[in-house]
Amino acid sequence: MRSLLTICLSLAVFGFDSRFAMAAQPDIETVVAWTQGAFSNERQVASVDAGESPGLLFPVFRQVEIPAFGDHVIYLQWPMEAPDGDLQRQRIWAFHKNGDGSVVMKFYTLKNPDQWRDAHLDPEKVRDMTVDDVIAYPDTCTLPVYSAGEEFRTAIPPTCSIVSQSTRTTMTIQSLITIAPDRMTYMEFGVAGDGKMIFQVPASGAYVFDKLAP
Repeated sequence: MRSLLTICLSLAVFGFDSRFAMAAQPDIETVVAWTQGAFSNERQVASVDAGESPGLLFPVFRQVEIPAFGDHVIYLQWPMEAPDGDLQRQRIWAFHKNGDGSVVMKFYTLKNPDQWRDAHLDPEKVRDMTVDDVIAYPDTCTLPVYSAGEEFRTAIPPTCSIVSQSTRTTMTIQSLITIAPDRMTYMEFGVAGDGKMIFQVPASGAYVFDKLAP
């Protein structure tokens, strides 16, 4: 039986999709510009009790040139505890503009993360990256991006089903992301077919990242 938390999170994602399906189409250049930067959630961590802390992160998002993934590509890495700390994650986000003006984002996991570490400091190292260097996700996992007032919002659709690389468990993954000029929020979770929560990032709520530098 699905946990109450899982149901609430699933409803949040379904509500997001229907609520913003008719929202204004975003400008892709602005989406990429707002996504770029060095961030931290220090203010969020300082505002909660130690037992409720989501963990201190210093994410960096940088636009890079990787022709294999299109014209609007972001390399990201999330150091833990300090800007030079161990990495929680590394990803490629590739934004695309469709013929109807809509914007979507595809995301990729890196097969050999250490090979690409600090690509935001040395973008040339990823220029020749190809689809063979990443783990691509199905088209059902492509995120539509919507304008919503003073921010952009995007979510992995509820139809996104993958097999976990670590546990080989089939699961549905979902996320909610907001992107503003000076802030980003992020949450993600995976649910098995029996409703069991496989992972949740962060453990509760969402990360709130403040932009430290563009």
